[in-house]
Parts: sequence; structure tokens; C-alpha cells
Amino acid sequence: MKSLLLIATAVFLIHSAALADSAPVISASQAAQIAQQDLESRGIEGQTYIWQMTYKKDSFMNGEAYWEVLWNKSFPAQTKGRKEIGLRIPMNGEYKRAVK
Repeated sequence: MKSLLLIATAVFLIHSAALADSAPVISASQAAQIAQQDLESRGIEGQTYIWQMTYKKDSFMNGEAYWEVLWNKSFPAQTKGRKEIGLRIPMNGEYKRAVK
């Protein structure tokens, strides 16, 4: 029983390490294109632009990867009292607006 648990743990760690080193499904240029299209669809590309992009993973355990795209400046979000600061683009290509 102990050896089975040890083997399962080893397989999990090897699999987790392999996932940690895998390349993003969506490239940086694709993420930039998604962000730019979002700006253009709202007609704010002349005043707001991509300032920074970072590839991130939520945690070692779930390993959800995403691109964090930050704008050059924040602006009022759709939710009253909040500011939009950028986008979060997971590897499925569907994005969410990042607000503070």
C-alpha cells in the first residue's frame, strides 16, 4: 500500500513538472492580438494601449495558465467605482477584463 502511494505521488510530481515547463497554447502575439481587438472593438485604441504582458500560472497544483495584459492607464470599468487595468487571457482564448 505504501509503495502504491509512493508511486502515485512520483507520477503526480513528474506530470506536474512536465506541465510547468510546457509552452503556452496561446502565443504572446496571439494574446496581444486578442487584447488589441478588444481595444478596437470599444474604440479606445487611440488612447489606451498594451503596456505589459506576462505569462502566469495560478498555482503549482491546478496550473491554470493565462496571459496577463495590462493597459498603459486604468479607466472606469463597467462596474461603478471600479477601474479596468487590463485583460486576463486563459489558454482557451476567452478573456476577462481585469479590474481593481
